[in-house]
Amino acid sequence: MAKYCRYCSWFVTGNGDYCTLKEKELSSTYAKRTNQCKDFSLNPIDAYGENLKGYQPRMPKRKDGQQIRMEGL
Repeated sequence: MAKYCRYCSWFVTGNGDYCTLKEKELSSTYAKRTNQCKDFSLNPIDAYGENLKGYQPRMPKRKDGQQIRMEGL
């Protein structure tokens, strides 16, 4: 699962972007990209209000060997 600060319960926006658990201010570009935070707590509502549907993780790709092979090239 991809982790974004904008979908974390510890992330707060307002006058600035702030992580309440780590007690530090973050930039908006950092909050919108994936990261590997160990303290991530999923909140499906987007903190910026840009994604009205909320967080919807993608289905993992199938690895059952149904890849198209290009023969004859």
